[in-house]
Amino acid sequence: MPKLVERYPRALITGASSGLGKAFSEGLISEGIRVWGTSRKPEQMESTDPFTPVKLDLTKERDFKEWFDHWDSESGGFDLVINNAGYSCFGRWNTMSAADVEDQIRVLLTGPMQLGRVAFRAMVGRKHGCLVNVSSVAGQMPIPFMAAYNTSKAGLSAFSQSLMLETPKRSPWVIDFRPGDYQTAFNQHMKKRLEDDSECQTVWDELENLMAIAPKTSEAVSDLISALSSFRHCTRYSGSFVQTSIASLASRLLPNALKRYTLRRYYKIS
Repeated sequence: MPKLVERYPRALITGASSGLGKAFSEGLISEGIRVWGTSRKPEQMESTDPFTPVKLDLTKERDFKEWFDHWDSESGGFDLVINNAGYSCFGRWNTMSAADVEDQIRVLLTGPMQLGRVAFRAMVGRKHGCLVNVSSVAGQMPIPFMAAYNTSKAGLSAFSQSLMLETPKRSPWVIDFRPGDYQTAFNQHMKKRLEDDSECQTVWDELENLMAIAPKTSEAVSDLISALSSFRHCTRYSGSFVQTSIASLASRLLPNALKRYTLRRYYKIS
């Protein structure tokens, strides 16, 4: 089996300044891979020989082809592209502003699809490469009061599965990566609209408790590298046993009404 760096010597990772994106960058660099990592504020990331900070705001970028072609040329051609950038708003759907909804969908779904479109086109031309879309377990087992996030992640997984259908047995490969909770600052960066809502507060407190006992990001890095090393299309769940193995089984087998009941019990709401 070839080493990962032999197949994917140059990688582009969105949302690389913190959380899973930063962990993925460090993990790939440890494999000998050069990484170009994006952020809305790249000046806050350290530029080193194997890591190049790149500016990208998925809510504002309008010409993904021009942006990607520039950095693809600068790098010498990306062999691996990881759509990882993301954030969420928390609160009842009717309290969300139109701008919050639109920004989430751009960052979590339409932006990754547009970037994936131009990246995949380049990879198809080279007959080589891998596109990783970092979705979420929440796409199959929704988190209460995070409707836009759940919907976008479900859509991103559907995008990955669609690309797999188009190129069933050949590179470029597509990985539908579905993590659960990990110990990151994701909750700290979330826009919250609790508004004296006791049910929202109960779920938020439970999310904080789950984050406190979540696995470390090193486990997600290990799962990603394992998926990449298979050199094929794949769907990979990553995280705690309950949020991955049990959740994936329940999402397939439970009737929707029972699944909703189970989720309400899980998040401790009536």
